Amino acid sequence: MFERAVLAAILSFSILVAVPAGAVTLPEVNAIAKCQRTIATAGASFAQRSIRATLKCTNEVSECQVQCDYGVFGPSCNSNPPPCCDSDDTGSNATFGECMAEADEECDKQNLNIAKAEIAKQNKIIGACFDLSTEQLCGGSGSGLNMDILSAGCLALDPGYECSLGGFLNCVGGPLQRQLTGQISSLLDPRASESLAALGLQGQFPGVPVTRKRNEDLPAANRMDVWSFTAQAGDEVVVRVNTRDDGGNLSTLAPLVSLVGGDLTTPVLDTSLGTRDCPVPSACGAQCPTFRRTVPFTGTYGLVVRSGSIAGCAGGKYRLVVTSTGGGTPTLVADDAIAP
Repeated sequence: MFERAVLAAILSFSILVAVPAGAVTLPEVNAIAKCQRTIATAGASFAQRSIRATLKCTNEVSECQVQCDYGVFGPSCNSNPPPCCDSDDTGSNATFGECMAEADEECDKQNLNIAKAEIAKQNKIIGACFDLSTEQLCGGSGSGLNMDILSAGCLALDPGYECSLGGFLNCVGGPLQRQLTGQISSLLDPRASESLAALGLQGQFPGVPVTRKRNEDLPAANRMDVWSFTAQAGDEVVVRVNTRDDGGNLSTLAPLVSLVGGDLTTPVLDTSLGTRDCPVPSACGAQCPTFRRTVPFTGTYGLVVRSGSIAGCAGGKYRLVVTSTGGGTPTLVADDAIAP
């Protein structure tokens, strides 16, 4: 919620608040206007450069992964047993590994470019806003930039925050804007979440949701695996359970999934489940489950993956796919337990 308030304040920089007559001198008005314009133009320039750099990285990785999945480097693990090329495992195929190593170098280069753009942005803002008083910068009286709402959001995120030009840059000028540009990048490149996870680059490109995949199986109907993961309140989590080939390009699993709380038993309310066609058709005509939701509290959650009891399906292999803006790494804590 505080991040929404901060974002609203950032966007509001594009509109200069009217200055009451007689409140400040003309040179002060010009200084405030110059600062406001620079925050807007320098911030917009940084956002554009950051998004472009992030997409150059993720597109490079995605190209390698697509070639792996389509058999360019050898048989794909999507339809073949080892030795095969697994687009989530750089060690699965030597040629794929070389491609990913080159992509990793490109990502390092683009991460450095973003860091340089951040420095350039901050230097421009400091140069344009240095002469403003604390009241003009942080006050809410209408005689300045009116960053009091923004300051309240920054204070909520960092109890040690003090409103100043340096404090503003540390709170919003860097980390928060970088996170927001990462979210935009993930909208423009649907495979970005998988790309960064494959090379472990989520720390270098914050804001891009990360997709984590785990392969498991349920040996019979009415069995369940329980996975745990941690999340922060407000994190968006997308969960999918995909079928895998159990022979003859068919799945013998009718997959089900539910989100539970920290006790790994109690369902988290208001989790709306959906279904879609499975990547590997189910022998019993089952659909694959999915849900998207914002988690309500900070802590540990559980995912219960079950094998349904439907004629023609008696268990099988599956892939759990968890995409999250926060932690989200699933850990298997109960394997092949009998479902209640």
